Amino acid sequence: MDIQELSIGLALQKTQEQAAVQVQSMTLTSAKEQSDALMKMLENVEVITDPNLGNQVNILV
Repeated sequence: MDIQELSIGLALQKTQEQAAVQVQSMTLTSAKEQSDALMKMLENVEVITDPNLGNQVNILV
């Protein structure tokens, strides 16, 4: 293996690693945004006090 092939291989590996890190960073950002939205939605949840709600399920075929 000559120096040129080794250099190209290392540069390609570095580029692939940088791309993987960028994708993981975007995934983490997206997960944080989704968790923030879920927490905001849960803050607005009202407690159901009617004991008759949810006792029956209508199934349409």
